[in-house]
Amino acid sequence: MALHEPARRDDADEAGAATRPDLLGRIAAPLAAINRAPLTSYHVVMVVTALLTVIGLGMVLSSSNVLAFSGGGTPFDIFLRQAVFVTIGWVGFVVALRMRFELLRAAALPMLLVSIGLLIAVLIPGVGMEINGSRGWIDLGFFAIQPAEIAKFAFIIWASSVVAKRIRTGYWLDLLFPAIVGYGVVAALVVVAPDLGMATAVTIAFLCVLWFSGYPTRHFVWVIAFGTVVFGVLAVTFAYRFERVRTFFNTFVGDFSNPQGSAYQSYQGMLSLAEGGLFGVGLGQSSAKWFYLPEATNDFIFAIIGEELGWFGAAVVVTLYLALGWAGMRVALRSADPFRRLLAGTITTTIVLQAFINIGYVVGLLPVTGLQLPLISNGGTSAVVTLASLGLLANCARHEPEAISAILSSPERRRRRWFTLPDPRPYTPERPVPASDAPGRSSAGARRYGEPVTRQSAPRSSTPRAAAAGSTAARSSGARPSDTPARDRSAAARRAAQPAPAPRPARGAPTGPAYESMPIPADTARDRRRGATAMTGRNARGVRGREADRRQPRRPAPEPGSRQSPGAGGPSPIHRGRER
Repeated sequence: MALHEPARRDDADEAGAATRPDLLGRIAAPLAAINRAPLTSYHVVMVVTALLTVIGLGMVLSSSNVLAFSGGGTPFDIFLRQAVFVTIGWVGFVVALRMRFELLRAAALPMLLVSIGLLIAVLIPGVGMEINGSRGWIDLGFFAIQPAEIAKFAFIIWASSVVAKRIRTGYWLDLLFPAIVGYGVVAALVVVAPDLGMATAVTIAFLCVLWFSGYPTRHFVWVIAFGTVVFGVLAVTFAYRFERVRTFFNTFVGDFSNPQGSAYQSYQGMLSLAEGGLFGVGLGQSSAKWFYLPEATNDFIFAIIGEELGWFGAAVVVTLYLALGWAGMRVALRSADPFRRLLAGTITTTIVLQAFINIGYVVGLLPVTGLQLPLISNGGTSAVVTLASLGLLANCARHEPEAISAILSSPERRRRRWFTLPDPRPYTPERPVPASDAPGRSSAGARRYGEPVTRQSAPRSSTPRAAAAGSTAARSSGARPSDTPARDRSAAARRAAQPAPAPRPARGAPTGPAYESMPIPADTARDRRRGATAMTGRNARGVRGREADRRQPRRPAPEPGSRQSPGAGGPSPIHRGRER
Protein backbone atom coordinates (compact mmCIF):
# COMPACT_ATOMS: atom_id res chain seq x y z
CA MET A 1 0.00 0.00 0.00
CA ALA A 2 2.86 2.38 0.78
CA LEU A 3 4.32 1.94 -2.69
CA HIS A 4 1.17 3.36 -4.32
CA GLU A 5 0.90 6.47 -2.12
CA PRO A 6 3.57 8.55 -3.96
CA ALA A 7 1.96 7.75 -7.29
CA ARG A 8 -1.43 8.91 -6.00
CA ARG A 9 0.12 12.08 -4.62
CA ASP A 10 1.75 12.82 -7.98
CA ASP A 11 -1.55 12.26 -9.78
CA ALA A 12 -3.28 14.63 -7.37
CA ASP A 13 -0.59 17.28 -7.90
CA GLU A 14 -0.93 16.96 -11.68
CA ALA A 15 -4.71 17.24 -11.46
CA GLY A 16 -4.43 20.31 -9.23
CA ALA A 17 -1.92 21.93 -11.58
CA ALA A 18 -4.21 21.25 -14.51
CA THR A 19 -7.20 22.91 -12.82
CA ARG A 20 -5.25 25.77 -11.14
CA PRO A 21 -4.36 28.68 -13.49
CA ASP A 22 -0.72 29.64 -13.75
CA LEU A 23 0.74 32.88 -12.47
CA LEU A 24 0.73 34.57 -15.87
CA GLY A 25 -2.92 33.68 -16.33
CA ARG A 26 -3.82 35.21 -12.99
CA ILE A 27 -2.04 38.42 -13.93
CA ALA A 28 -3.30 38.56 -17.51
CA ALA A 29 -6.98 37.95 -16.70
CA PRO A 30 -7.61 41.24 -14.83
CA LEU A 31 -5.46 43.15 -17.32
CA ALA A 32 -7.53 41.76 -20.20
CA ALA A 33 -10.73 42.70 -18.36
CA ILE A 34 -9.43 46.24 -17.86
CA ASN A 35 -8.48 46.48 -21.52
CA ARG A 36 -11.98 45.39 -22.58
CA ALA A 37 -13.69 48.02 -20.41
CA PRO A 38 -15.08 50.84 -22.59
CA LEU A 39 -13.89 53.71 -20.34
CA THR A 40 -10.39 52.42 -19.60
CA SER A 41 -8.66 55.12 -21.67
CA TYR A 42 -10.58 57.90 -19.95
CA HIS A 43 -9.80 56.61 -16.47
CA VAL A 44 -6.11 56.04 -17.25
CA VAL A 45 -5.71 59.58 -18.60
CA MET A 46 -7.41 61.06 -15.52
CA VAL A 47 -5.37 59.01 -13.04
CA VAL A 48 -2.01 59.54 -14.76
CA THR A 49 -2.63 63.28 -15.06
CA ALA A 50 -3.48 63.56 -11.36
CA LEU A 51 -0.44 61.51 -10.30
CA LEU A 52 2.00 63.47 -12.47
CA THR A 53 0.57 66.74 -11.17
CA VAL A 54 1.00 65.69 -7.54
CA ILE A 55 4.55 64.40 -8.16
CA GLY A 56 5.43 67.61 -10.00
CA LEU A 57 4.20 69.87 -7.20
CA GLY A 58 6.09 67.82 -4.62
CA MET A 59 9.34 67.91 -6.58
CA VAL A 60 9.04 71.64 -7.30
CA LEU A 61 8.61 72.26 -3.56
CA SER A 62 11.59 70.05 -2.75
CA SER A 63 13.95 71.46 -5.40
CA SER A 64 13.06 75.15 -5.16
CA ASN A 65 13.00 75.91 -1.43
CA VAL A 66 16.71 76.76 -1.29
CA LEU A 67 16.52 78.97 -4.39
CA ALA A 68 13.40 80.75 -3.14
CA PHE A 69 14.86 81.37 0.32
CA SER A 70 18.11 82.71 -1.12
CA GLY A 71 16.14 85.27 -3.14
CA GLY A 72 14.93 86.98 0.04
CA GLY A 73 11.50 85.36 0.24
CA THR A 74 10.03 82.35 1.93
CA PRO A 75 10.94 78.77 0.90
CA PHE A 76 7.43 78.40 -0.56
CA ASP A 77 7.38 81.30 -3.04
CA ILE A 78 8.21 79.31 -6.18
CA PHE A 79 5.99 76.43 -5.08
CA LEU A 80 2.99 78.70 -4.47
CA ARG A 81 3.42 80.35 -7.87
CA GLN A 82 3.55 76.93 -9.53
CA ALA A 83 0.49 75.82 -7.54
CA VAL A 84 -1.45 78.83 -8.87
CA PHE A 85 -0.54 77.92 -12.46
CA VAL A 86 -1.49 74.29 -11.85
CA THR A 87 -4.88 75.42 -10.53
CA ILE A 88 -5.42 77.50 -13.66
CA GLY A 89 -4.34 74.50 -15.71
CA TRP A 90 -6.91 72.26 -14.03
CA VAL A 91 -9.59 74.85 -14.83
CA GLY A 92 -8.44 74.61 -18.45
CA PHE A 93 -8.53 70.81 -18.14
CA VAL A 94 -12.19 70.89 -17.10
CA VAL A 95 -13.10 73.40 -19.83
CA ALA A 96 -11.37 71.25 -22.47
CA LEU A 97 -13.08 68.15 -21.09
CA ARG A 98 -16.52 69.73 -21.47
CA MET A 99 -15.90 71.47 -24.80
CA ARG A 100 -17.70 70.40 -27.96
CA PHE A 101 -15.37 69.54 -30.80
CA GLU A 102 -17.41 71.61 -33.26
CA LEU A 103 -16.67 74.72 -31.21
CA LEU A 104 -13.01 73.72 -30.89
CA ARG A 105 -12.61 73.37 -34.64
CA ALA A 106 -14.29 76.72 -35.22
CA ALA A 107 -11.90 78.41 -32.78
CA ALA A 108 -8.75 76.70 -34.16
CA LEU A 109 -7.83 79.38 -36.73
CA PRO A 110 -8.45 82.38 -34.40
CA MET A 111 -6.32 80.69 -31.72
CA LEU A 112 -3.49 80.18 -34.21
CA LEU A 113 -3.63 83.80 -35.37
CA VAL A 114 -3.59 85.09 -31.78
CA SER A 115 -0.61 82.88 -30.92
CA ILE A 116 1.27 84.10 -34.02
CA GLY A 117 0.59 87.65 -32.88
CA LEU A 118 2.08 86.83 -29.46
CA LEU A 119 5.16 85.34 -31.13
CA ILE A 120 5.62 88.55 -33.10
CA ALA A 121 5.12 90.65 -29.95
CA VAL A 122 7.91 88.74 -28.19
CA LEU A 123 10.42 90.01 -30.77
CA ILE A 124 9.50 93.66 -30.13
CA PRO A 125 12.05 95.36 -27.82
CA GLY A 126 10.47 96.33 -24.52
CA VAL A 127 7.70 93.70 -24.80
CA GLY A 128 9.63 90.46 -24.91
CA MET A 129 11.77 89.38 -22.00
CA GLU A 130 15.08 87.58 -22.53
CA ILE A 131 16.00 84.67 -20.26
CA ASN A 132 19.11 82.52 -20.78
CA GLY A 133 19.79 84.06 -24.18
CA SER A 134 16.26 83.45 -25.55
CA ARG A 135 13.64 86.17 -26.01
CA GLY A 136 10.64 83.94 -25.47
CA TRP A 137 8.63 85.42 -22.58
CA ILE A 138 6.24 88.32 -22.08
CA ASP A 139 6.27 89.83 -18.59
CA LEU A 140 2.76 90.58 -17.29
CA GLY A 141 3.81 91.77 -13.85
CA PHE A 142 3.01 88.97 -11.42
CA PHE A 143 3.99 86.28 -13.89
CA ALA A 144 5.39 85.81 -17.39
CA ILE A 145 3.90 83.77 -20.23
CA GLN A 146 5.71 81.81 -22.92
CA PRO A 147 3.93 82.34 -26.27
CA ALA A 148 5.77 79.43 -27.90
CA GLU A 149 3.88 76.95 -25.69
CA ILE A 150 0.56 78.57 -26.62
CA ALA A 151 1.50 78.55 -30.31
CA LYS A 152 2.37 74.86 -30.18
CA PHE A 153 -1.02 74.05 -28.60
CA ALA A 154 -2.93 76.19 -31.14
CA PHE A 155 -0.97 74.71 -34.05
CA ILE A 156 -1.81 71.14 -33.01
CA ILE A 157 -5.55 71.93 -32.95
CA TRP A 158 -5.48 73.85 -36.25
CA ALA A 159 -3.31 71.34 -38.12
CA SER A 160 -5.45 68.42 -36.94
CA SER A 161 -8.58 70.25 -38.11
CA VAL A 162 -7.36 71.12 -41.62
CA VAL A 163 -5.71 67.74 -42.25
CA ALA A 164 -8.75 65.78 -41.00
CA LYS A 165 -10.86 67.28 -43.81
CA ARG A 166 -8.34 66.08 -46.39
CA ILE A 167 -7.70 62.52 -45.22
CA ARG A 168 -10.34 61.03 -47.53
CA THR A 169 -8.75 62.50 -50.66
CA GLY A 170 -5.69 60.30 -50.19
CA TYR A 171 -3.29 62.66 -51.99
CA TRP A 172 -0.06 63.74 -50.27
CA LEU A 173 -0.28 67.37 -51.41
CA ASP A 174 -3.71 67.68 -49.79
CA LEU A 175 -2.26 66.42 -46.49
CA LEU A 176 0.79 68.69 -46.71
CA PHE A 177 -0.94 71.97 -47.59
CA PRO A 178 -1.88 74.25 -45.88
CA ALA A 179 -0.55 72.58 -42.70
CA ILE A 180 3.06 73.14 -43.75
CA VAL A 181 2.39 76.88 -44.18
CA GLY A 182 1.21 77.24 -40.59
CA TYR A 183 4.13 75.16 -39.37
CA GLY A 184 6.62 77.25 -41.30
CA VAL A 185 5.30 80.52 -39.82
CA VAL A 186 5.24 79.24 -36.23
CA ALA A 187 8.62 77.46 -36.44
CA ALA A 188 10.33 80.44 -38.09
CA LEU A 189 9.13 82.85 -35.37
CA VAL A 190 10.25 80.43 -32.64
CA VAL A 191 13.71 79.97 -34.22
CA VAL A 192 14.19 83.74 -34.55
CA ALA A 193 13.60 84.11 -30.76
CA PRO A 194 15.88 81.95 -30.67
CA ASP A 195 14.49 78.83 -28.99
CA LEU A 196 15.59 75.64 -30.75
CA GLY A 197 14.02 73.44 -28.07
CA MET A 198 10.49 74.77 -28.68
CA ALA A 199 11.11 74.64 -32.43
CA THR A 200 11.88 70.95 -31.94
CA ALA A 201 8.58 70.48 -30.07
CA VAL A 202 6.59 72.21 -32.84
CA THR A 203 8.36 70.07 -35.45
CA ILE A 204 7.48 66.91 -33.53
CA ALA A 205 3.83 67.99 -33.46
CA PHE A 206 3.81 68.63 -37.23
CA LEU A 207 5.43 65.28 -38.01
CA CYS A 208 2.92 63.51 -35.76
CA VAL A 209 0.00 65.09 -37.64
CA LEU A 210 1.46 63.90 -40.95
CA TRP A 211 2.16 60.40 -39.64
CA PHE A 212 -1.27 59.80 -38.12
CA SER A 213 -2.99 61.15 -41.23
CA GLY A 214 -1.43 58.42 -43.39
CA TYR A 215 1.20 60.52 -45.14
CA PRO A 216 3.21 58.37 -47.61
CA THR A 217 6.27 56.82 -46.01
CA ARG A 218 8.73 57.78 -48.72
CA HIS A 219 7.67 61.43 -48.53
CA PHE A 220 7.76 61.24 -44.74
CA VAL A 221 11.38 60.06 -44.85
CA TRP A 222 12.28 62.98 -47.11
CA VAL A 223 10.61 65.43 -44.73
CA ILE A 224 12.53 63.99 -41.75
CA ALA A 225 15.82 64.11 -43.69
CA PHE A 226 15.24 67.74 -44.68
CA GLY A 227 14.33 68.67 -41.09
CA THR A 228 17.44 66.93 -39.76
CA VAL A 229 19.67 68.91 -42.15
CA VAL A 230 18.00 72.19 -41.18
CA PHE A 231 18.35 71.52 -37.44
CA GLY A 232 21.96 70.45 -37.94
CA VAL A 233 22.73 73.73 -39.67
CA LEU A 234 20.98 75.70 -36.91
CA ALA A 235 22.87 73.73 -34.25
CA VAL A 236 26.33 74.50 -35.64
CA THR A 237 25.53 78.10 -36.56
CA PHE A 238 25.62 79.39 -32.99
CA ALA A 239 28.63 78.74 -30.77
CA TYR A 240 26.72 77.77 -27.63
CA ARG A 241 24.62 75.22 -29.53
CA PHE A 242 27.69 73.67 -31.11
CA GLU A 243 29.23 73.49 -27.65
CA ARG A 244 26.18 71.57 -26.43
CA VAL A 245 26.51 69.06 -29.26
CA ARG A 246 30.23 68.56 -28.52
CA THR A 247 29.46 68.17 -24.81
CA PHE A 248 26.90 65.50 -25.66
CA PHE A 249 29.44 63.43 -27.59
CA ASN A 250 32.00 63.78 -24.80
CA THR A 251 29.44 62.83 -22.16
CA PHE A 252 28.22 59.88 -24.19
CA VAL A 253 31.71 58.35 -24.27
CA GLY A 254 32.36 59.23 -20.60
CA ASP A 255 34.87 62.02 -21.20
CA PHE A 256 34.61 64.52 -18.31
CA SER A 257 38.04 66.07 -18.74
CA ASN A 258 36.57 69.57 -18.38
CA PRO A 259 33.85 69.25 -15.70
CA GLN A 260 33.95 72.98 -14.86
CA GLY A 261 33.35 74.12 -18.44
CA SER A 262 30.49 73.46 -20.84
CA ALA A 263 29.98 69.94 -19.44
CA TYR A 264 29.37 71.21 -15.90
CA GLN A 265 25.56 70.85 -15.98
CA SER A 266 25.59 67.37 -17.52
CA TYR A 267 28.29 66.27 -15.10
CA GLN A 268 26.37 67.51 -12.04
CA GLY A 269 23.19 65.85 -13.30
CA MET A 270 24.91 62.47 -13.57
CA LEU A 271 26.41 62.91 -10.10
CA SER A 272 22.91 63.54 -8.72
CA LEU A 273 21.55 60.40 -10.36
CA ALA A 274 24.48 58.33 -9.07
CA GLU A 275 24.01 59.69 -5.56
CA GLY A 276 20.41 58.46 -5.42
CA GLY A 277 21.08 54.76 -5.90
CA LEU A 278 18.07 52.44 -5.75
CA PHE A 279 15.96 54.09 -3.06
CA GLY A 280 17.32 57.67 -2.97
CA VAL A 281 18.53 59.87 -0.17
CA GLY A 282 15.03 60.90 0.86
CA LEU A 283 12.52 63.52 -0.21
CA GLY A 284 13.93 67.01 0.36
CA GLN A 285 17.46 65.75 1.15
CA SER A 286 19.09 66.53 -2.20
CA SER A 287 22.50 68.19 -2.10
CA ALA A 288 22.55 69.18 -5.78
CA LYS A 289 19.83 71.81 -5.27
CA TRP A 290 22.27 73.83 -3.10
CA PHE A 291 23.44 75.64 -6.27
CA TYR A 292 25.49 72.69 -7.53
CA LEU A 293 23.08 71.77 -10.36
CA PRO A 294 21.91 74.63 -12.65
CA GLU A 295 18.18 74.65 -13.52
CA ALA A 296 17.43 72.09 -10.82
CA THR A 297 13.77 73.17 -10.68
CA ASN A 298 13.21 73.21 -14.43
CA ASP A 299 15.23 71.38 -17.10
CA PHE A 300 17.15 69.03 -14.77
CA ILE A 301 14.44 68.26 -12.24
CA PHE A 302 14.59 64.58 -13.23
CA ALA A 303 18.10 64.48 -11.72
CA ILE A 304 16.60 65.65 -8.41
CA ILE A 305 13.96 62.92 -8.69
CA GLY A 306 16.66 60.31 -9.19
CA GLU A 307 18.67 61.63 -6.25
CA GLU A 308 15.85 61.94 -3.72
CA LEU A 309 13.58 59.06 -4.79
CA GLY A 310 16.20 56.78 -6.32
CA TRP A 311 15.90 54.42 -9.23
CA PHE A 312 12.44 53.26 -8.16
CA GLY A 313 11.07 56.80 -8.03
CA ALA A 314 12.48 57.58 -11.47
CA ALA A 315 11.04 54.28 -12.77
CA VAL A 316 7.58 55.26 -11.46
CA VAL A 317 7.74 58.55 -13.39
CA VAL A 318 8.83 56.78 -16.58
CA THR A 319 6.05 54.20 -16.13
CA LEU A 320 3.44 56.94 -15.80
CA TYR A 321 4.54 58.49 -19.08
CA LEU A 322 4.45 55.07 -20.75
CA ALA A 323 0.92 54.50 -19.41
CA LEU A 324 -0.12 57.89 -20.77
CA GLY A 325 1.34 56.97 -24.16
CA TRP A 326 -0.52 53.64 -24.18
CA ALA A 327 -3.83 55.28 -23.28
CA GLY A 328 -3.39 58.02 -25.88
CA MET A 329 -2.60 55.54 -28.66
CA ARG A 330 -5.60 53.48 -27.57
CA VAL A 331 -7.81 56.55 -27.92
CA ALA A 332 -6.36 57.37 -31.34
CA LEU A 333 -6.89 53.83 -32.63
CA ARG A 334 -10.48 53.61 -31.37
CA SER A 335 -11.67 57.05 -32.47
CA ALA A 336 -14.04 57.12 -35.43
CA ASP A 337 -13.64 60.86 -36.07
CA PRO A 338 -10.45 61.69 -38.04
CA PHE A 339 -10.07 64.99 -36.16
CA ARG A 340 -10.20 63.29 -32.76
CA ARG A 341 -7.81 60.59 -33.97
CA LEU A 342 -5.25 63.16 -35.14
CA LEU A 343 -5.73 65.31 -32.03
CA ALA A 344 -5.36 62.41 -29.58
CA GLY A 345 -2.35 60.88 -31.33
CA THR A 346 -0.52 64.20 -31.75
CA ILE A 347 -1.10 65.40 -28.18
CA THR A 348 0.00 62.06 -26.72
CA THR A 349 3.10 61.70 -28.87
CA THR A 350 4.18 65.31 -28.31
CA ILE A 351 3.91 65.09 -24.51
CA VAL A 352 5.54 61.66 -24.22
CA LEU A 353 8.37 62.41 -26.65
CA GLN A 354 9.06 65.72 -24.91
CA ALA A 355 9.27 63.87 -21.58
CA PHE A 356 11.69 61.27 -22.93
CA ILE A 357 13.82 63.92 -24.65
CA ASN A 358 14.16 65.67 -21.28
CA ILE A 359 15.00 62.42 -19.52
CA GLY A 360 17.39 61.51 -22.34
CA TYR A 361 19.58 64.59 -22.04
CA VAL A 362 19.55 64.42 -18.23
CA VAL A 363 21.00 60.90 -18.33
CA GLY A 364 23.41 61.83 -21.15
CA LEU A 365 21.78 60.05 -24.09
CA LEU A 366 20.77 63.24 -25.97
CA PRO A 367 22.16 66.76 -26.29
CA VAL A 368 20.66 69.40 -24.00
CA THR A 369 17.75 71.09 -25.78
CA GLY A 370 15.99 72.97 -22.97
CA LEU A 371 12.67 71.09 -23.17
CA GLN A 372 10.84 70.82 -19.86
CA LEU A 373 9.53 67.68 -18.20
CA PRO A 374 5.74 67.96 -18.70
CA LEU A 375 3.68 68.47 -15.51
CA ILE A 376 6.79 68.12 -13.31
CA SER A 377 9.19 70.93 -14.23
CA ASN A 378 8.67 74.42 -12.84
CA GLY A 379 6.94 76.36 -15.59
CA GLY A 380 3.60 78.14 -15.47
CA THR A 381 2.68 78.33 -19.16
CA SER A 382 3.88 74.78 -19.76
CA ALA A 383 1.72 73.45 -16.90
CA VAL A 384 -1.41 75.27 -18.12
CA VAL A 385 -0.97 74.21 -21.75
CA THR A 386 -0.14 70.59 -20.88
CA LEU A 387 -3.17 70.23 -18.60
CA ALA A 388 -5.46 71.75 -21.24
CA SER A 389 -4.03 69.33 -23.82
CA LEU A 390 -4.67 66.37 -21.54
CA GLY A 391 -8.21 67.64 -21.02
CA LEU A 392 -8.75 67.41 -24.78
CA LEU A 393 -7.25 63.90 -24.71
CA ALA A 394 -9.69 62.85 -21.98
CA ASN A 395 -12.52 64.39 -24.03
CA CYS A 396 -11.45 62.29 -27.02
CA ALA A 397 -11.42 59.22 -24.75
CA ARG A 398 -15.07 59.88 -23.80
CA HIS A 399 -15.98 59.94 -27.51
CA GLU A 400 -14.79 56.45 -28.36
CA PRO A 401 -17.72 54.47 -29.87
CA GLU A 402 -17.80 51.96 -27.01
CA ALA A 403 -17.42 54.73 -24.44
CA ILE A 404 -20.37 56.63 -25.96
CA SER A 405 -22.53 53.50 -25.75
CA ALA A 406 -21.51 52.85 -22.13
CA ILE A 407 -22.14 56.45 -21.06
CA LEU A 408 -25.52 56.77 -22.77
CA SER A 409 -26.75 53.43 -21.40
CA SER A 410 -25.52 54.02 -17.85
CA PRO A 411 -28.23 54.23 -15.14
CA GLU A 412 -26.28 57.09 -13.54
CA ARG A 413 -27.03 59.23 -16.58
CA ARG A 414 -30.61 59.78 -15.38
CA ARG A 415 -29.49 61.53 -12.22
CA ARG A 416 -28.19 64.72 -13.79
CA ARG A 417 -26.26 67.25 -11.70
CA TRP A 418 -24.82 70.66 -12.51
CA PHE A 419 -21.29 69.28 -12.48
CA THR A 420 -22.11 66.31 -14.71
CA LEU A 421 -20.24 66.17 -18.00
CA PRO A 422 -22.34 66.62 -21.17
CA ASP A 423 -23.33 63.53 -23.11
CA PRO A 424 -20.86 62.59 -25.84
CA ARG A 425 -22.12 62.83 -29.39
CA PRO A 426 -21.54 60.12 -32.01
CA TYR A 427 -19.43 60.94 -35.01
CA THR A 428 -21.25 62.30 -38.03
CA PRO A 429 -19.21 62.15 -41.26
CA GLU A 430 -18.65 65.54 -42.81
CA ARG A 431 -18.29 66.54 -46.42
CA PRO A 432 -14.63 66.18 -47.47
CA VAL A 433 -12.63 68.98 -49.04
CA PRO A 434 -12.29 68.58 -52.84
CA ALA A 435 -8.93 67.18 -53.87
CA SER A 436 -6.41 69.36 -55.64
CA ASP A 437 -6.01 68.95 -59.40
CA ALA A 438 -3.00 66.76 -60.12
CA PRO A 439 -1.86 64.87 -63.22
CA GLY A 440 -2.80 61.24 -63.20
CA ARG A 441 -5.87 61.65 -61.00
CA SER A 442 -9.06 59.91 -62.07
CA SER A 443 -11.23 62.77 -60.83
CA ALA A 444 -10.88 66.28 -59.54
CA GLY A 445 -13.25 65.87 -56.63
CA ALA A 446 -13.33 63.81 -53.47
CA ARG A 447 -14.08 60.61 -55.41
CA ARG A 448 -11.04 58.46 -55.97
CA TYR A 449 -12.37 55.85 -58.41
CA GLY A 450 -14.03 57.75 -61.24
CA GLU A 451 -17.69 58.35 -61.91
CA PRO A 452 -20.32 56.42 -59.92
CA VAL A 453 -21.60 53.18 -61.44
CA THR A 454 -25.23 53.23 -62.54
CA ARG A 455 -27.68 50.59 -63.74
CA GLN A 456 -29.41 51.01 -67.02
CA SER A 457 -32.24 48.89 -68.30
CA ALA A 458 -31.16 46.56 -71.09
CA PRO A 459 -33.12 47.10 -74.31
CA ARG A 460 -35.27 44.11 -75.09
CA SER A 461 -36.97 43.43 -78.37
CA SER A 462 -40.60 42.65 -77.58
CA THR A 463 -41.46 41.33 -81.02
CA PRO A 464 -39.65 39.38 -83.75
CA ARG A 465 -40.31 42.30 -86.10
CA ALA A 466 -38.26 44.62 -83.87
CA ALA A 467 -35.47 42.03 -83.74
CA ALA A 468 -35.49 41.76 -87.51
CA ALA A 469 -35.37 45.54 -87.83
CA GLY A 470 -32.39 45.58 -85.51
CA SER A 471 -30.56 42.97 -87.55
CA THR A 472 -31.33 44.89 -90.77
CA ALA A 473 -29.89 48.06 -89.21
CA ALA A 474 -26.83 46.15 -88.15
CA ARG A 475 -26.29 44.79 -91.70
CA SER A 476 -26.77 48.24 -93.17
CA SER A 477 -24.15 49.68 -90.79
CA GLY A 478 -21.52 47.20 -92.00
CA ALA A 479 -21.34 44.94 -88.92
CA ARG A 480 -21.17 41.21 -89.35
CA PRO A 481 -24.34 39.35 -88.36
CA SER A 482 -22.45 36.85 -86.25
CA ASP A 483 -20.83 39.57 -84.12
CA THR A 484 -23.76 41.92 -83.54
CA PRO A 485 -25.97 39.69 -81.30
CA ALA A 486 -22.99 38.60 -79.17
CA ARG A 487 -21.84 42.19 -78.77
CA ASP A 488 -25.35 43.31 -77.83
CA ARG A 489 -25.68 40.49 -75.33
CA SER A 490 -22.35 41.33 -73.67
CA ALA A 491 -23.23 45.02 -73.48
CA ALA A 492 -26.66 44.19 -72.06
CA ALA A 493 -25.07 41.86 -69.49
CA ARG A 494 -22.67 44.58 -68.42
CA ARG A 495 -25.46 47.10 -68.06
CA ALA A 496 -27.59 44.63 -66.10
CA ALA A 497 -24.70 43.86 -63.71
CA GLN A 498 -24.29 47.51 -62.77
CA PRO A 499 -25.99 48.58 -59.53
CA ALA A 500 -28.80 51.08 -59.53
CA PRO A 501 -27.87 54.66 -58.64
CA ALA A 502 -28.79 55.80 -55.14
CA PRO A 503 -31.25 58.71 -55.26
CA ARG A 504 -29.79 61.92 -53.87
CA PRO A 505 -31.89 63.53 -51.13
CA ALA A 506 -33.16 67.03 -51.65
CA ARG A 507 -31.23 69.91 -50.14
CA GLY A 508 -32.36 70.52 -46.57
CA ALA A 509 -34.23 67.22 -46.30
CA PRO A 510 -33.82 65.33 -42.99
CA THR A 511 -31.27 62.56 -43.26
CA GLY A 512 -31.48 59.16 -41.61
CA PRO A 513 -28.94 57.58 -39.32
CA ALA A 514 -25.37 57.41 -40.62
CA TYR A 515 -25.09 53.72 -39.76
CA GLU A 516 -27.67 50.96 -39.67
CA SER A 517 -27.24 47.43 -38.41
CA MET A 518 -27.97 44.69 -40.92
CA PRO A 519 -29.52 41.38 -39.87
CA ILE A 520 -27.39 38.28 -40.17
CA PRO A 521 -29.11 35.64 -42.40
CA ALA A 522 -28.70 32.80 -39.91
CA ASP A 523 -30.11 34.90 -37.07
CA THR A 524 -32.96 36.10 -39.29
CA ALA A 525 -33.97 32.53 -40.19
CA ARG A 526 -33.80 31.46 -36.56
CA ASP A 527 -35.95 34.39 -35.43
CA ARG A 528 -38.46 33.69 -38.20
CA ARG A 529 -38.83 30.12 -37.01
CA ARG A 530 -39.45 31.39 -33.51
CA GLY A 531 -42.01 33.90 -34.71
CA ALA A 532 -39.84 36.98 -34.03
CA THR A 533 -39.13 39.96 -36.25
CA ALA A 534 -35.65 40.66 -37.54
CA MET A 535 -34.07 43.58 -35.70
CA THR A 536 -32.51 46.37 -37.72
CA GLY A 537 -31.58 49.95 -37.01
CA ARG A 538 -35.13 51.09 -37.80
CA ASN A 539 -37.12 48.88 -35.46
CA ALA A 540 -34.58 48.28 -32.71
CA ARG A 541 -35.75 49.28 -29.26
CA GLY A 542 -33.94 51.92 -27.30
CA VAL A 543 -31.49 51.22 -24.55
CA ARG A 544 -33.97 52.15 -21.87
CA GLY A 545 -36.55 49.67 -23.20
CA ARG A 546 -34.04 46.86 -23.20
CA GLU A 547 -32.95 47.74 -19.70
CA ALA A 548 -36.59 47.70 -18.55
CA ASP A 549 -37.12 44.25 -20.08
CA ARG A 550 -33.99 43.00 -18.41
CA ARG A 551 -35.23 44.14 -15.00
CA GLN A 552 -38.56 42.28 -15.34
CA PRO A 553 -38.81 39.18 -13.12
CA ARG A 554 -38.33 36.00 -15.07
CA ARG A 555 -40.93 33.24 -15.17
CA PRO A 556 -39.94 30.39 -12.87
CA ALA A 557 -38.64 27.30 -14.61
CA PRO A 558 -40.95 24.24 -14.62
CA GLU A 559 -40.26 21.41 -12.28
CA PRO A 560 -38.38 18.42 -13.71
CA GLY A 561 -41.33 16.09 -13.23
CA SER A 562 -43.97 18.32 -14.81
CA ARG A 563 -45.24 17.79 -18.36
CA GLN A 564 -45.47 21.49 -19.15
CA SER A 565 -42.89 22.88 -21.57
CA PRO A 566 -41.00 26.03 -20.59
CA GLY A 567 -42.55 28.31 -23.20
CA ALA A 568 -46.14 27.04 -23.52
CA GLY A 569 -49.15 27.71 -21.35
CA GLY A 570 -50.51 24.14 -21.52
CA PRO A 571 -49.38 20.62 -22.29
CA SER A 572 -47.59 20.02 -25.56
CA PRO A 573 -49.36 18.19 -28.49
CA ILE A 574 -47.35 15.05 -27.74
CA HIS A 575 -48.56 14.99 -24.18
CA ARG A 576 -52.16 15.60 -25.29
CA GLY A 577 -51.90 12.65 -27.71
CA ARG A 578 -50.60 10.42 -24.95
CA GLU A 579 -53.45 11.44 -22.70
CA ARG A 580 -56.00 10.60 -25.40
